[in-house]
Amino acid sequence: MKKRKTREQKKKTQEKANAVLFEVKEEWLGKGKKIARPSVKNRQIGTNFLKADLTKTFVLTMLVLALELALWLYLSKL
Repeated sequence: MKKRKTREQKKKTQEKANAVLFEVKEEWLGKGKKIARPSVKNRQIGTNFLKADLTKTFVLTMLVLALELALWLYLSKL
């Protein structure tokens, strides 16, 4: 059986629910101060990235085909 909550427990639960758990202080926000952020160049995802990706894919495909051909020739002689 489940125990029933007393009025005292209900009050404590209600107080916890109404309490502010985290408060942001104004001094933390640093209003009026500018923070210097390092500049980050935007990457352009365009033809350069696409060309590099296609080149990698082509080279890897050729390597896999060469490996398959070498294995086939080696295993066919056995």
